[in-house]
Amino acid sequence: MLIGRTVRARRRTGTKPMPVLRLESLEGREVPAILIQLDYSFDTGFFAAHADARAVLERAAADLGGTLTANLSAIAPDAANTWTATFYNPAGAGQLAVPNLAVGANAIRVFVGARPVAGAEAGEGGPGGYRIGGSTEWMNAVATRGHAGYSPWGGSLSFDSTMNWHFGLTTAGLTSDKADFYSAATHELGHLLGVGTSQQWTSAVSGSTFVGANAVAVYGGPVPLSSDRAHWADGVTVGGQATAMDPVLPRGTRVTWSSLDAAALRDLGWNTGTPTPVAVSVPEPVRPAFARVPLAGTQPVAFTGNTDGTVSLFTVAGGVLTDTGRRLTPFAGYRGAIRVASGDFNGDGTTDYAFTTGAGPQAVVQLMNGRDGSLLVNQTVIFQGFTGGLFLAAADIDRDGIADLVVSADAGAGPHIQTFRVIGGGLQLHSSFFAFDNPAFRGGARVAAGDIDRDGFADVVVTTGGQAEGRVAVYTGADLRNGIATRLTPDFIPFAGLWSGLNAAVGDMDGDGFAELAISPDRGGPAHVKVWSGATLSANRGVPPSTLPLTASFYALPPSDPSGARLALRDTDGDGRAELFAGSANRSNSLARVFTIEQAQAGGGNAPLTAPFGTPVTYDGLYAALHVAPLETTLPAASDEPTPTITLDPVNRKCTCPGCRALVALVDSGAAPGDMFAAIPVK
Repeated sequence: MLIGRTVRARRRTGTKPMPVLRLESLEGREVPAILIQLDYSFDTGFFAAHADARAVLERAAADLGGTLTANLSAIAPDAANTWTATFYNPAGAGQLAVPNLAVGANAIRVFVGARPVAGAEAGEGGPGGYRIGGSTEWMNAVATRGHAGYSPWGGSLSFDSTMNWHFGLTTAGLTSDKADFYSAATHELGHLLGVGTSQQWTSAVSGSTFVGANAVAVYGGPVPLSSDRAHWADGVTVGGQATAMDPVLPRGTRVTWSSLDAAALRDLGWNTGTPTPVAVSVPEPVRPAFARVPLAGTQPVAFTGNTDGTVSLFTVAGGVLTDTGRRLTPFAGYRGAIRVASGDFNGDGTTDYAFTTGAGPQAVVQLMNGRDGSLLVNQTVIFQGFTGGLFLAAADIDRDGIADLVVSADAGAGPHIQTFRVIGGGLQLHSSFFAFDNPAFRGGARVAAGDIDRDGFADVVVTTGGQAEGRVAVYTGADLRNGIATRLTPDFIPFAGLWSGLNAAVGDMDGDGFAELAISPDRGGPAHVKVWSGATLSANRGVPPSTLPLTASFYALPPSDPSGARLALRDTDGDGRAELFAGSANRSNSLARVFTIEQAQAGGGNAPLTAPFGTPVTYDGLYAALHVAPLETTLPAASDEPTPTITLDPVNRKCTCPGCRALVALVDSGAAPGDMFAAIPVK
């Protein structure tokens, strides 16, 4: 409930609670940004139900993180050096703990959620605590992250689930009865980054003012603080602009990150710029350094199409496919088409598998844990009532080191693309959009994913499934991580005049860190494969790829067969370069071939033809996919010697400003986190 004309926020969720929300303009920067990685593991459904809220929160995190620079070391526990992250429950009451949480270099992990709040409080936020055991070097690494300034591992944010929010990236529709979620999110993130919650902040408080040198220089003197000493005093402005860390946000108003807020972060040890307004383009992420990392040993590839409903694993040596004898059966009793994608969906370092069906049953996906074969995610309905089949891809879209799942609907549905994170045994919707800007198109869509522009965010390729001249759209992962579908290249038609479905694959064939894009027709055209260099596409973003030079153009299968090919790009021999797999869509003559980049550039070379199942007859042709990593080796036993430990509790100081003193504690719903979708068996 809102009181009067203002929304007030308290921040607790994982540390110091404080009141309300704001933002400002971020300038483009060419320095490394801090990745504020949002984790919805403990959300009980609010963000799953409000994709627009997720998009705004992700954008606020990206905008603010993009202004920060610091060399934060990764937190990577092992058998001897362990730790536990502690923080306040973002969707309920009490404190939570996550043992041995992995946090990437220059990244901050933030658990988010929502719950009902009595009164006018809009949100809470703050840094988390920890318990560390291990070597002195390890304890210092977790506690300081190798940075002289404020350097949290992360924390948690909580928002009022009953508030009348404006979930918009711009102020269009922000009326006087709504609280601006973007402003609220930015304010809470400011607390998590140390404003009002860190020792560095407290050290710069003198009486009722903040005397950090950078803030004083911007404001022109000591900056007045609110009564809780965790915010600027209500009404403080700089250059006529309101500040994000004011304790009060008027309804119907967007308050952006100001130069005074940015100066405060510099006083805490962050080297910050001045944030750009959300309506303006976000600075492009800095391209990570690249070094080819060969895989250990050979990596199997999977083929589906066998009439018994199984997935078969093959190794490759010298272009020859060899059956390992290993079979996976994702849907017991099902004998139709199966499509597969793979990736490390749970962050344990082992490749997991995602399966879906072709046309016939209710469209579902199911994920298998690659470590032990158990279910990672049970059968989950994606498009309720749709029986036309799905296509899958997997890659790390948000650069958190964990694969995301990309799903599209086949013919009969619009080109609806959804991306998911795998959290808590379920699928959490991350982004949702209609490809080609045409929801009315009913020819179906197919997906592939990989880092084409080498910025660390996997890009998503969408192709038409039929009923139109074959078309390709490429969406940049740097924006999809924020729920925004932005083209990496203009849409293009790779085979002019060809009305058939297209299949795509993305992978680094030449080992330069830029993933190549391969396209081939499905049934209705020959298996003509065209390959574009990722480096070329990245250097010519405004140019349609159909007008750019090709890396390779050849027929993967006999050109007299109009059944097309299904493609996959995987490094199976461990040399750091992906091989191209082509499987025929011909149900009566399903053959496969494997090509190195040299063979592809030589027109196909002498790559042998193979019938993977010992017979050319399949249910729906071949689908090649599934990069399967070997099982991890056992970690060495921990030392018997006692290890030193260090503990820091999450900050839990409530806001004491007059408005917040009257607010009631957040309501604990008592609900356990639930799945987004009902699990429905394939029939």
